[in-house]
Amino acid sequence: RLSNAATRALYMSMRGIQAQAAVYVESGDPQKIMQVIRHNIPDKSDEIGRNQVVLRMLAAPVNPSDLNQIEGTYPVKGRFSEINVVGGSHSPLKAAVGGNEGVAEVVAMGSDVSGLQTGDWVVPRKAGEFGTWCTHALVEEDGILAIPKEWREDIDAIDVACLKVNPCTAYRLLRDFVQLAPGDYVIQNGANSGVGRAVIQLARHWGFRTINIVRDRPNLSELTHELHGLGADIVISDKELTDGSNNETRELLKSLGSPIRLGLNCVGGRTTLKMTKFISQGGVLVSYGGMSRQPVTMPTSLLLFKDLCARGFWMNRWYSACFTDSRMELERQDMWRTILKLTAEGHFVTQPLLRKQWLPNMSPDQSVSLVRDAVSWDAGPKRAFVFH
Repeated sequence: RLSNAATRALYMSMRGIQAQAAVYVESGDPQKIMQVIRHNIPDKSDEIGRNQVVLRMLAAPVNPSDLNQIEGTYPVKGRFSEINVVGGSHSPLKAAVGGNEGVAEVVAMGSDVSGLQTGDWVVPRKAGEFGTWCTHALVEEDGILAIPKEWREDIDAIDVACLKVNPCTAYRLLRDFVQLAPGDYVIQNGANSGVGRAVIQLARHWGFRTINIVRDRPNLSELTHELHGLGADIVISDKELTDGSNNETRELLKSLGSPIRLGLNCVGGRTTLKMTKFISQGGVLVSYGGMSRQPVTMPTSLLLFKDLCARGFWMNRWYSACFTDSRMELERQDMWRTILKLTAEGHFVTQPLLRKQWLPNMSPDQSVSLVRDAVSWDAGPKRAFVFH
């Protein structure tokens, strides 16, 4: 015999919107442990919590940090909760929904929700607030932030879905560490990453110049042409940088005529060491990632004789601070508005994405195959779920 609470949960699981979600019940290899479940979400105001909002997801990217979170190696952990699975046992499944970034449309809300209307676009307030790899979600009002309609005019949902992490990281890297002047140089590795491409475009907009280091590859000339099209000034391969016999590259970087005041690192290891040596007197090296999983090393001579400074940056930490600081909160709004305005005007483009269409009529096997393909660490374009 079921308890009253269990009877109500079972009854509610038979009503409302039937949602799909990509979930995991324990940490591990995303391609092996992700599963897709179906569960019901209430869509009537008298069934929704007073401060809750029902969302229909529009788009959600797959970021490396999402995969790290599933593996259990990311500082922000997934939020596990009990889900009443349609067609499952009477016992709820304790699982976490994958994904931290995305954009959704408000479809219903509780009686005490204010400042939102159905049709509004919203994004998660912070990482770990709720999983975004789902067709629908039931969230607390204080766990989301609205995107004003005037900010998203002429903008695709995927651009808003990818706003919070990569473009904003690039924005803060260029604004918060060095007072750059027009004509100053920024040198960065991982230049074809999402952040790297955003750095190139924002630097061009603000009048800064960029030296962009990319991993050597067979189609290097094609990638170089692509990055130049975004506004890159100089593009070189990591092989050219680290090759001790390559005097041409070394002389080029020593004869720019303007200082290299800022270095941006998301790789680590030998490439970062070589790159740092070209940063000008009193410059700053900022690390925001470590894709090679190799340490960042800096010779004592660079600290003593060039007075270089090494810093670190994590976008999640910045967001946490801005939600308790009214000045930073205004800065967040201005940052989002600026990036979306540049996007609408055609001056900023989201990195290339492989869109994975998540259709509501997919079979369970099709949905699982879609998700597991999207969470692969294999090289290639970044993936993003687009929901219909």
